[in-house]
Amino acid sequence: MNRSGVREQRGAVPLHIVTGFLGVGKTTAILNILEKLGTAERVAVVINEWGTVSIDAPVVSSRFSGLAVREVSGGCICCTLGAALDSTLEEVLEHIAPDRIIIEPSGVAKPGDIVDLLWGCPCAGRVELRPIIGLVDPVRFGQPRMMAMPIYRDQVEAAQILVANRCDVSPPESVEAFLHAAAELFPPKAALLTARFGELPLTVLELPTPAGIGPIQQGSGTTLISSACEENQEVPYREAGWIWSADRVFSLRKLETLLETLASGASVTMLKVERGKAIFHTDQGWRLMEIASGGFSQREIQYRVDNRCQLIAETLYDGDLQRLESAFNACVKES
Repeated sequence: MNRSGVREQRGAVPLHIVTGFLGVGKTTAILNILEKLGTAERVAVVINEWGTVSIDAPVVSSRFSGLAVREVSGGCICCTLGAALDSTLEEVLEHIAPDRIIIEPSGVAKPGDIVDLLWGCPCAGRVELRPIIGLVDPVRFGQPRMMAMPIYRDQVEAAQILVANRCDVSPPESVEAFLHAAAELFPPKAALLTARFGELPLTVLELPTPAGIGPIQQGSGTTLISSACEENQEVPYREAGWIWSADRVFSLRKLETLLETLASGASVTMLKVERGKAIFHTDQGWRLMEIASGGFSQREIQYRVDNRCQLIAETLYDGDLQRLESAFNACVKES
């Protein structure tokens, strides 16, 4: 594939975020990707190191002559170095004209916050944000204390492509446990992979951008993703789900009121939701909201692809679906 062909075919420059906790092998994975790409593309790598002494950038640049490597160091680009990321990307696009950009955040960065920065930067329309690649150690992934750590959980939740790296030194049972647990994550991942020594297939670079992930996605309509499923005579639960584009912003206060009402069974639809999971882009940030055991809870989440909601109830008929959809749409923040 020649360089001009990549730009003509894609228009905007594909941009990949490769995230993962400290020591999981992000730099090794990027080096392997660059090795496989060879000279087919001009790639710019933007490396964010938390400390002030740069290590990863010299390692990457020394392996490939002519590779464009830029550093954003001395803090996390998701919090203190947003302006530096803006200027770095602008310089890369103007003076290097890459066919592809790879960002390696620090091991303690929040990927969703980086996506927010990219949406708002002046060059947003010139890059195409591809699915976030998240690397984890399968042994650590199986430890409850890791998912209880906000930074680690943030990185796992933000990744659309989740990779168990270091499988060469991990017990097979840990790898199997990762695949089983990762398959149960909400929202579901676009791909689950295992890797040794950071060896990733180039297909991870070609997976399509999820709907709603980029600033160009402007559709504000609602998509019913699953209507009421087949009834079980013994357990007559039915489920339904909706997706809204990421640019649709909801009122947190209105959502809280609606979901608390659905949890209690005092809703105008006269139904009680037994289980519910939702991710909403609210006027106070992105939130994961859950209904379980008659209660409602919420917390911050780093997922940035779209707004989505899934509900399970004993009775959930067409009229209920329409009233629920209207109720959620009424929570959209007025512009």
